[in-house]
Parts: sequence; C-alpha cells; structure tokens
Amino acid sequence: MKKLFFILTALLTSISTQAGWEEQAVLARRFTADGFELDKYAFLAPSAYTNGVFLDFNNDGLLDLLIVGRGGDWIIKADVNIVELYRNLGPDADYRLERVSYTGLQPFTDEGYYNPVSAGDVNHDGYTDLLVMTYHEGRHVDLYLNDEGSGRFIQQEGLDFEGATNGSCMLGDLDGDGWLDLEYSGYSDRTATCLKLYRNQCDGSFADVSQSNVTGAFQGGSALADINGDGLLDIITTGNGNNWVCLASVFLARGDGSFTVVSESQSRLLGVSRATPLVADMNADGLMDMVINGEPSDGSGFRTRIYYQQADGTFLLDTSYPIIPVNQDGGINMGDADGDGNMDIIVGGWTGSGAPSGCYSSPLRVYENHLEAAGLTSNSRPVPPATVDVALQGDSLIISWTAGSDRETATEALRYNLFVRCDDTSELYTLIPADVLSGRLLVGTDLQTSLSSSVCRYAIKCIGPANASYTVGVQTLDQAYAPSAFATATTDFTDGIGSLFKDVDNPRTFHGDSQYYSIDGRRHPSRPTKPGLYIRQHATTTKVIVK
Repeated sequence: MKKLFFILTALLTSISTQAGWEEQAVLARRFTADGFELDKYAFLAPSAYTNGVFLDFNNDGLLDLLIVGRGGDWIIKADVNIVELYRNLGPDADYRLERVSYTGLQPFTDEGYYNPVSAGDVNHDGYTDLLVMTYHEGRHVDLYLNDEGSGRFIQQEGLDFEGATNGSCMLGDLDGDGWLDLEYSGYSDRTATCLKLYRNQCDGSFADVSQSNVTGAFQGGSALADINGDGLLDIITTGNGNNWVCLASVFLARGDGSFTVVSESQSRLLGVSRATPLVADMNADGLMDMVINGEPSDGSGFRTRIYYQQADGTFLLDTSYPIIPVNQDGGINMGDADGDGNMDIIVGGWTGSGAPSGCYSSPLRVYENHLEAAGLTSNSRPVPPATVDVALQGDSLIISWTAGSDRETATEALRYNLFVRCDDTSELYTLIPADVLSGRLLVGTDLQTSLSSSVCRYAIKCIGPANASYTVGVQTLDQAYAPSAFATATTDFTDGIGSLFKDVDNPRTFHGDSQYYSIDGRRHPSRPTKPGLYIRQHATTTKVIVK
C-alpha cells in the first residue's frame, strides 16, 4: 500500500498549530483490528446518494449499520429508495451483517445526501432511537423510537415538526438537562434557510424553541459541538442561503436558549455549499478546530479545508490543503482510526478535476493525525471521573459522577459517555458505542449526543429486570473526543432488592471503585465476603441481615 507523508516544512513554520496528516490510500469496505480489509460478503444493498450510520440498536455490544440512500445511475433506478438496517451477527459469523426484515422505518429518503440521520436515546429507555429527514409527498423530519432492541422502530405521530430536506438533522442536548433535543437545517416549505430547534420536554413531547436569528441553509450540513469550550453545544451550519450565497455560519449558545451570531467575516470561515462540517480538537491545544469540505463562491472549487481555532476564537485556514478534495459526489467523516487519541479524517468519493497526480479518481482514504510529525505533543487521554454512584428508583437507575480532568481541555469543556450492563442478561447499552473494557469509542459520528460537564446525573430505565445485577460506567471525553477508561460501579438488586427500594426515601448509593452502598446514612460493602448477605425492608426501616 502506497503511503504519502504530509510533514510540515519550513514553508509552514509560521503556523505552529497545524497537525501532521499521514495519508493511507485504501480500497476497502470493512475496518478490523488489523486494519482495512475487503468485505467477504456482498449482502449490503448498493445505493447512490448514500448515508450510513453505525449504531448498536439491540444492545449486544456489536456495531449494526443503517444505510439510507437511493438510486441514480445506470445500475439502480432513481426512484428506488433504500432504507436498510443490518444486524451484526458477531464473531461466530465473522461479523457478517444481516438485513433486518421489518424495521418500521419508512422506505423514503431525502432529496439530498448530507446528514439526514442521527442516532441517540431520546427517551432514556436504554435503546438507541433515530431522527430521520425524508422526502415523500412533502418534506418530513420524523422521530423513530427503538422498540426495545427488537429491530423495529416506531414512528412517533403528532409531533408536528416543520418539514425540511436537502440538509441535515442532529440529536444533542442543547439546554444541558441531560435529554437529547432536536436540531435540523435545510430547505422547508416556508424558507430556504430553515434551522429548527426543538426542546425535549422529557415526556414524549417537544417544544419549538427556534430562534429568529439562528438561520440555516440548504445543500449543506450542520453540526453541534462546543466550539468555544464553555460546556454548551453550539451550532455551525453550511450550505446555500438566500440568493444562493454560500454560508458557514456559527451560533454560540448563551445558556438561556439564545445564541450569539458569528458571521464568516468574524470567524474567518469560508462559506461553502454541498459541505459537511466536522468539529474536534485536531492539534491538541484544547480548542475546537474544523474540517469542512464543499465549494465556495470565490471560484476556488471543491476542497477539504482544515481550520485551526486561535486563542481569539477565529479560525486559521491551513493553506497547504493536506487532505485530498472530493466534490459533491463525495464526503468526509472523522474517527480515531489508529486509537492514539487524535482525531483522524476519512475521505471518500469522486475527486473530480481536483485530484492530485497519482491519486485514485474515487478514493477511500484515511488521514491519520500524527501530531509528533508536526513537532507537536500528541493529545493525552483524559482522566475518568473520580467516583461513580448508582441508585435504583422505581424501574430506573440513577447514575451520578464527579468531574474528570484533562491536560489540554478545560474541565467545563469536558464531555461524558456512559454504559449500563445488565449482568444477568449481558445486555449492554452505551450512550455512544464504545469498548467498555478499553474505553475506546467505536464510532466518530453523533458524538454530540455525549453529556456536557453541566450534567452529572443521568436517569435511565433498567434494560433488564429491576431486581437484576447491573454494572454502570462513565468515561471522560476531551475536546478531541479522546476517551478515558470507564470508571465503574456495580449493583446487586437480587432477592427482591430492586422492588424493595422503589419507595425507600434513601436508596442505596454505590461509590466508584470503593464499592460500598449507603442505607439510612450508614455504609455497607456492596460485594460482601460473607455469603447470604441480603437486604429486607421491615415497615419503614431497612435492615442488613446475614445468614
């Protein structure tokens, strides 16, 4: 495999914050522990105008795949819509993906191909739900709730979201209450610059909290990320606005539901259409950077532009353009492909006339982010929360934790991921798919569904019997989305303990690795060495009894 190395030279010494990008050209379909390999199975439906989302819809700890696309070339007719969910069959079947026959997802797709799907647990039931932008007899944005991992998703009726297409939709906690809200931008029947915000009311309903000064675009994408490091999710939206002007608008959250508008002249971002913005700390300085593909109106054509955020909040363009361009028939994504804690970039699609000499015309390339090659210190992994506590209230687990820390990222800018495992059934839920042993994130999309630093308590419905044993874990994520290990706590609600504590005012609490629980203010080991320890409620008191 030919490798091209992009290392900074004296020509670039005036920009000391650029990352070092190492290009790997691959033609592959599947990434394994040993790298990329061609998939042995041709069971995935071919499509054009495609988007794919990895998620674990059935809580088995394996990455499943949702493909949304349609036809549009000489092989697949343009009126063919493809919305297919594939179940990962695991190691015994060589991780083969098997199509789920009936999902409940409507077989319609958006007229664009930017980011029409987002995944996250909207109702805190421990299963991953879907927000989907589609076009069928009008424009629609639909929410589908996961039917407890059965493979079926239930379309929610009566939510009355303003329809939009030709853009992107995102789930993310915009108000810092730990519940996923909705953001989407695109072309609606009312305006070409639609950007809608809906607050999750925590009861199955959503309130329209869209702001008049927060405007979107069509033929482009948007992203939610904490751009200025204050713990709040901000918005960047790209695409075409009124009169086809190219946009790259930034909206900084103020914390009261309103936003500060940052224009392109203020941010120094170049407005582009047919673009996807990616936001993460690329050079380990604790500031969020951006990678944005697309075409501006200045005639410079399609490029993959890297912007490094400066201390004053502006963005500096890397004019060496180290990452190959792709035009409107291509796309970019990010993820830590080599597991070194630095965010890497994945590029695929048609390069058009901008292809460098010797490159494939339709490459799939991974650009590994090697900061040492640029004379920088590699990003360090954050420190996990010092303590993790869990209590049972009714049929829900109440998980709380203390703050983690990081060398590069300020404490208020840290984010958190968590998992819940029912040890009796082995069912495993992760807020963002991750390897719970190593802590490594398994995806690079929908990272905005992580929890902000203002959230230190999370309620989630038990994914198994209430009287089962559970292990929960919380990990810290820095601005590069590098993960810490999971800090864990273990519960044991056997022998009816789960139902016992439904009405107890002071449910027992587990404290991280120290592993004790409190009853009426007294501490007791959570994993006793004496056999037969169990808890029984008598009248209004709780007693620990050893047989």
